[in-house]
Amino acid sequence: MKKSLIALAVLAASGAAMAQSSVTLYGIADAFVGSTETQVGGVGQRQTNVSTSGVNGSRWGLKGSEDLGGGMKAIFTLESGFNLDTGAQKTAGSIFDRQAYVGLQSGFGTVSLGRQYSAYDNLQGATNHNYDAFTFSARGAVSANGIKDYTNRVSNSIAYASPSFSGFSGAVVYGFGEDKKTNVGTAAAPLLNSDATDSASVHIKYANGPILVGYAYQEDKLSQTALGQDKNKYNLVGGSYDFGMAKLTGSYNTVKNNVLKDKEGQIGVSVPFGAAAVSVGYARSKSEGAGVERTGKGYSILGTYALSKRTGLYAGAQNTKAYIPTATAGLNTVRETETTTYGLGVRHSF
Repeated sequence: MKKSLIALAVLAASGAAMAQSSVTLYGIADAFVGSTETQVGGVGQRQTNVSTSGVNGSRWGLKGSEDLGGGMKAIFTLESGFNLDTGAQKTAGSIFDRQAYVGLQSGFGTVSLGRQYSAYDNLQGATNHNYDAFTFSARGAVSANGIKDYTNRVSNSIAYASPSFSGFSGAVVYGFGEDKKTNVGTAAAPLLNSDATDSASVHIKYANGPILVGYAYQEDKLSQTALGQDKNKYNLVGGSYDFGMAKLTGSYNTVKNNVLKDKEGQIGVSVPFGAAAVSVGYARSKSEGAGVERTGKGYSILGTYALSKRTGLYAGAQNTKAYIPTATAGLNTVRETETTTYGLGVRHSF
């Protein structure tokens, strides 16, 4: 009888604990058939294929929480990207390449450890046009003219996100490069010791009702070279306003290091029509340094139609142009690289 009572007590305690915790399987399956034409100096090639992640990156993940009492929870997220057209992992050798972190959450905010989005990327995603679309977004294409794009997912990182105080909130993310080196170089050409390629980012924003506005900063330390160890320093100001009948988004960002200085602006508008919506975006960039000026511009248009809460169709088009000076036969000329993409796809979330 005592054993039966003890067993019932253990089961009851176990049930109470399970009732206070949860694990959710989720994901997005996104694929499209499309055509991309790239022209370099007037010579072009067109490719038609089935591809992945037209609007959102295809992924699957697990996330969960456990109530620890006193207003505190333990949380975790494990998220893996994949290519829906081939079934392959998005990043070979890294199953949870998108996110992998564990943390604690309370009324004082959230602290987490692992691989997670930078604080800069959190604001960029909230203020980018076309729903921060993966493929059908002009922003990333034109920013490739000069300094590479910021590190959006930071490994070996610790993050803090504050709660909202009357609409104001902030976040800080620091990633330890964990690749500090000594005796970099060769005996014939030795270099100074190399610091780890750490990444640090911060944002502050105000979000209340239809308005969102914020500022973000990120600093990515680069690998050691013969010229020293440089840093990419990114600044972003962005915002959005939802009028109900339409939502406007826009941002302006700059990035510089010891060689280059880039600046870029983008603006977009999205208009809902019941189950359908249309969004248009435009971006323009300029990179200066080493006696060369590179410019780029691009636009994208995206139409979506919701078949249900979880499934939708979309059609999109994107055009980007980059203008890069080149030396040909002793003459300075400007070479244009133009990329045009069209696509029709389906997106399902689960």
